Amino acid sequence: MMHLIDRSPAVLTSLAALLLFCLLGLTGGCASSRIAGPDVTGGVTLELFVDRGDRSYALYLMETDGMLHFAGGLDAYDREFTWAGPLTDEEVQQVLAFLDEHDLWHTDPVSTNEPPENKYSVKLRKPGARRSFVIVGDGPDISPLYDLIETASRRKHEEFMQMMPEPGEQPH
Repeated sequence: MMHLIDRSPAVLTSLAALLLFCLLGLTGGCASSRIAGPDVTGGVTLELFVDRGDRSYALYLMETDGMLHFAGGLDAYDREFTWAGPLTDEEVQQVLAFLDEHDLWHTDPVSTNEPPENKYSVKLRKPGARRSFVIVGDGPDISPLYDLIETASRRKHEEFMQMMPEPGEQPH
């Protein structure tokens, strides 16, 4: 009986490598894949894109494992995160409480149009629900949430700040 496929070890090894290469291509590769930690948000993710109207952009992403991702400037516009760090349990609870208290899963948030150049694009996801909306201007349905997320993202500067000398008189 004649076999149409060469089953020599060299050919099988090449086929296995080709199959692995194809699978990595389909999944985005190991280097870009991320294993999420335990779900601390009840399945909720929040994406907040901020456009200040003067080419000043910021993008924040809270994932279900409580990680906060940040990108600023053109990186935000291109969706290329440059920093990630964990939110505290308290911060996660504050975000979730804000979403529920302002009923952002079901009602349209208020756009104050003041200032009109400030635009907040929000995407919410949880099991069984997705919601997207844009708020123009600062106001009660976005400003406290933005302040909370932005303040948490400032941790990206901690390592740099720890390298700075202490204030006061320095040795000569």
